[in-house]
Parts: sequence; C-alpha cells; structure tokens
Amino acid sequence: MTEQYTAGHLAEAENIPHEELRNKLNQLDPYQPVITYCNKGTTGNATQNILLNHDFKNVYNLSGGFKFYDATRED
Repeated sequence: MTEQYTAGHLAEAENIPHEELRNKLNQLDPYQPVITYCNKGTTGNATQNILLNHDFKNVYNLSGGFKFYDATRED
C-alpha cells in the first residue's frame, strides 16, 4: 500500500500502483467500470490511457486527483 493511498482514498478503492498496472491487467475485468485517480491527477490520467489502450470499456478519471476531490466535496 502506498503512502498516498494510506493518507486518503475513495471508499472501496483498490490500490494498484501505476508502475504495477500493466502486470495486473489480466486480473481485471475489462467490462467492469473503473475510476482511475492519483493524488494530483497526472498519474490517474496516464493510468486511464493504459486501460483504454488495452480495450477496457468503462474507464473514467477523477479529474484533479484525490486532493481536488477531497478539497471540494460536500459531506
């Protein structure tokens, strides 16, 4: 588990670090909806592109990353 994930993440999120994603693609369902994100947004976008380039069908990115989400959400 990464330090960023431990510091804050979406409920029920599964942590798959960007550098490990390509090795774990066969463990994921390409038809299951996926939301990618990171702390600030850049890596989440890159991760979304990896999934889309490997024919995943329902991939979305949390624009701005978790920090932006956490700072702007209404409880």
